[in-house]
Amino acid sequence: MAAQKGNSARLAQHAYEAVRDAIEHGQLAPGDRISEYKTADWLNISRTPAREGLLRLEAEGLLTHHPRRGLIVASIDDEALKEVFVAREVLERALAGQAARNASGPELDGLLRLTEEEPELINDRERMFQHNKKFHAMIRKSAHNRYLQKFLSTLDDIVAADRRGSSLVDMERRKAVLIEHRELGEAIAARDVAKAEDMASRHIRNAYEARLKVQMPEGE
Repeated sequence: MAAQKGNSARLAQHAYEAVRDAIEHGQLAPGDRISEYKTADWLNISRTPAREGLLRLEAEGLLTHHPRRGLIVASIDDEALKEVFVAREVLERALAGQAARNASGPELDGLLRLTEEEPELINDRERMFQHNKKFHAMIRKSAHNRYLQKFLSTLDDIVAADRRGSSLVDMERRKAVLIEHRELGEAIAARDVAKAEDMASRHIRNAYEARLKVQMPEGE
């Protein structure tokens, strides 16, 4: 029995991650309908873990119920996006300060190494997008505060529902990110808490402004 429950939980996690990744990478767009039947067939799993994975995504705001179409990929309006980024700034600022206080030597080395590697990726949007996630994940890990990480992860899910997608489609924004990441990483590595917090706040504000400039998909 325990083995069956463990396997079901693993499959539900697989369904959750697969659908979340599809939304994040644009394979599922806001408004697209999704069901436990389609998910189960797509992933070659039973309906129960598929349903559990979708329920988790719904609870986190990535999926929502439409009165006529059923479960669909959620979208986020301008006012909600603004509220999310205000909350995100608070959390990212706190995590940067905690990282400056709590990071281990190897974690600081890893963070700086990521800033050194990033310029080589500037011409590859997808690789830079993935690298950006790794950079921020390293800061969160280095903060050693699992609750701040958990709250921010929920906001990440909501941002993924924004129809604009990543602001890294713009080359000027990518160049700015290189500078912002380097300054933020150096402030954390120097254990300058106040500067790390300020750099994190500026980085998130700039990310919000850049995201607003990204053109909405046609038909929106």
